[in-house]
Amino acid sequence: MENKDKLTYTDQNETSLRKQARKMLKQKHLINKRPTHLFMHEKCLTEIPKPRNPNHINYAYYHNNQISKIENLNLLYNLTHLHLQWNKITKIEGLENLVKLKKLYLTSNQISVVENLEGLKYLEELHIEKQNVNGTDPLCFDPRTMLSIGASLRILNVSQNRIADMTWTKPLRRLEVLIAKRNNLEDVEAIADDLCTLVSLIDANFKENPMTKKHRYKETIIARCSQLRVLDTIPIHNTSRTFLKHFDKVVRLRQLHEDNKISMTRQGVEEFFELNMLPYPRALSAMSISEFPNSKPKISAIDSTYTFMPRQFWYNKTLPSPNERIAPPMEPPPLPKKPTLNAGHPVKGILKKPMPMKYI
Repeated sequence: MENKDKLTYTDQNETSLRKQARKMLKQKHLINKRPTHLFMHEKCLTEIPKPRNPNHINYAYYHNNQISKIENLNLLYNLTHLHLQWNKITKIEGLENLVKLKKLYLTSNQISVVENLEGLKYLEELHIEKQNVNGTDPLCFDPRTMLSIGASLRILNVSQNRIADMTWTKPLRRLEVLIAKRNNLEDVEAIADDLCTLVSLIDANFKENPMTKKHRYKETIIARCSQLRVLDTIPIHNTSRTFLKHFDKVVRLRQLHEDNKISMTRQGVEEFFELNMLPYPRALSAMSISEFPNSKPKISAIDSTYTFMPRQFWYNKTLPSPNERIAPPMEPPPLPKKPTLNAGHPVKGILKKPMPMKYI
C-alpha cells in the first residue's frame, strides 16, 4: 500500500509540474509576442490616438476614418508602412521621426502640397492620388521635398490631381514606376524632355490625359525616353524602341537645321555676323553680291573682325555706327607704284646734288 501511495504521489507531482511548465511557457510566449500591426481603420476616428506599444509597431492602418490632422506618430520609430487613405487630411506633417518609413499611402484626402518629407530617407513608395477632387487647383510639389526623397523613391502615384507639367520629377533619379492617369498633361514634347532625365524609369502610365489623343504621342515618348519598358500598361519591343530613337534624332536634327538656316540676303549676312563674330574689335566686313539671270542670288561675305588685339581693349571701344558698316567697293584699291630711276627726272626723295661730307 505504501508503494502505491508513493506512486500516486509522484504522479500527482509530475502532472502538477507539467501544468506549471505549460503555464510558464504560455506566459513566456505572451511576453515575447510583440504586436507589430496596429489596426485602427474604419472606427470613425477624428484624430489619431496615442499608441500603447509604439516601439514594436511596423504596420499602422488608419484608413477609412475622419482624421483631419497627422499627429501622435512621433514615437513610432520602427514604422515601415503607414496607411492614411480615405481621410480628411489637409497637410502632410508630423512624420519627421518616422525614419524607417518605406511606404506611405495618402490616397483620397485634401492635400494641396507635397511637403515635409525631408526626414524620410528610406521612402520607396508614395501614393498621393485623388487629392481634393472637388477643387480646381492642381497638386503642388515642394522642390526641397522632391530633392530629398529622390534618392530612395521608386514608385509614385499622382493620378487625378489636375497636374499640367512634369518638371517636378527631375530630382527623382531612382524612380522606376510613375502613374499619372487622369491629369491635364498636354505638351508631349515638354513631358518627354522632362522624363528623359529619369534614367531608372521603366514603367509610365499616362492614360486618360489630353496628350494621349495627339498624333505620334507614344512614338515621341518612346523615342525620347529610351529607358522605358512599359508605356500605358503595354510592353515596348526593343526593335521599335531603337528605330523610334534614331528616327526622332534625325527629325530633330533636320528641324534644328531649318531653324538655324539664314536667308541669303544682306540682312541675313548681318544676322550671321551678329551671331557668330566677336563683338570687339569690330572691323568693316566686305560683302559682294553678284546676281545672275535665271538663278538664285549668291552672296559671299569676307569678315575681318578677327584681329589680334588684347581683350582688355575691346570693351573700351564702341560699336561702329550704321554708316560705317557700309561695304567698301568690290574692286581692291590700286597698288602703290614702285620708284623708277629716270635720267631726265629725279626720283622723289633723292637730292639733285650730293650732301657735303661734313653732314655725313
